[in-house]
Amino acid sequence: MGDVKTGSATAESTRLDPRYPAATVSGITGMRLSPGDVVSLVNISASGVLVEGKTRFVPGTRLTVIFEGPSAPASVKGRVVRCQVSAIGGGGSLHYQSAITFEARIEVPIDEAATAVPSVESAPPAPPKQTSASQSARPPLRNRW
Repeated sequence: MGDVKTGSATAESTRLDPRYPAATVSGITGMRLSPGDVVSLVNISASGVLVEGKTRFVPGTRLTVIFEGPSAPASVKGRVVRCQVSAIGGGGSLHYQSAITFEARIEVPIDEAATAVPSVESAPPAPPKQTSASQSARPPLRNRW
């Protein structure tokens, strides 16, 4: 079991393709999983997709991703690599995010001005925070519990 890699830094270094958030892929207007249900696109790459829905999948489950929209790719077979609770809805219903790797790479219909989701390793460093004189004179906040 030494092949399993965990942690965001390791996952970032093994990423095959850039990911694009749902907002940058207007050509995909809907998605379904078979077996499964209607899902919402979180992000997509040529080699996989992250979706959110009400179905819990066991990692390793094989399924078909069916895209809908004016420039949507053809349906593609895939395998669930991760599934976790992402939200609790009204009445206690659970929502899950499922990461699915495709068996064959697809052409992602990204919008012209789209930019990939930055990886942890390639993200530029955050600019230093500017503080006013009154903020720098305050003692640091401490929890008392």
